[in-house]
Amino acid sequence: MKKAALLCASGLGDGLLMMIGAYHLKLAGYLPTIFHDAAKDLSLLFESDTFISHVPIEDLESILNQYDRVIVENDNSARAWHLFSLQNKGKLKQMTFFFPTHSKNMKKGDFLFDPKFPVATNLSLACQKILQTPETKENGLTLPQDKLFKKYPKRVIIHPTSNDPKRNWKQEQFLSLARKLEKKGFSVVFCVGPSERKYWEKIEEISLPKFSSLKEVKDFIYESGFLIGNDSGLGHLASNLRIPTLTISGNPKRVRLWRPNWALGKVATLPFPLPNFKGINLGIRENFWQNFVSVSRVYQTFIELTQELCNHGINS
Repeated sequence: MKKAALLCASGLGDGLLMMIGAYHLKLAGYLPTIFHDAAKDLSLLFESDTFISHVPIEDLESILNQYDRVIVENDNSARAWHLFSLQNKGKLKQMTFFFPTHSKNMKKGDFLFDPKFPVATNLSLACQKILQTPETKENGLTLPQDKLFKKYPKRVIIHPTSNDPKRNWKQEQFLSLARKLEKKGFSVVFCVGPSERKYWEKIEEISLPKFSSLKEVKDFIYESGFLIGNDSGLGHLASNLRIPTLTISGNPKRVRLWRPNWALGKVATLPFPLPNFKGINLGIRENFWQNFVSVSRVYQTFIELTQELCNHGINS
């Protein structure tokens, strides 16, 4: 069987999304190996796939030459730029780049995402074009076998963190939202990583369970009704598990492309464009967007999500 290498950006969400590519590679007759910094965690979510951590830049050419096809998610990292340089020298001719946004490094045969569609849809379209496979967003995520889907339909998981603190809604806003949801009859649970617990454990009013692995987090989400969070990997994981999501973001353009796109989901973002004025160190949109996405706005968007579920005949 032909071998393929799939190189992902560092985020958990990137890994989940690029597994759409791995699924298509298998449909096209390849045996894929997925390169990701969180290889160990992802292997707990995709039990039949092969993951390895990214290799040193100086070893990339020799290792990737062992594969019949190479697909790379462009993240403008040092690794990506090294691969661009190899490509410019006529090396790694079996390599294809997927570009989320326009880049001067694009070559014939690469794929540029359409900003009108979410990344998951773009990946399906890219693989359909490049590999001639059927259009599908399936990625082969291993579903829990001993858990009941949406066992707790009124349980709302709030994931209040992300890899970039500037993407996070404020702590007091999440707490206020939780109180409003509980008054509406929902059971709210907060979910954070081990290194983030110290910022949340001191808050006595919230439920904050501990998880020993990403698999446990997956199982917990699978039995829940909803997930609310910033633009982060857990939102994609929930959507991948067919759990409805609400994503809070201060960047309408980015979230339009990167929003979760497997299950029904909604986005709460700025009601109007904000300037960024980066040249004078006044990034209003980047640093103060939270002030323009109110608790009432997010709460109302969540209620609209529950109503859409009812309208679609989906048990919420």
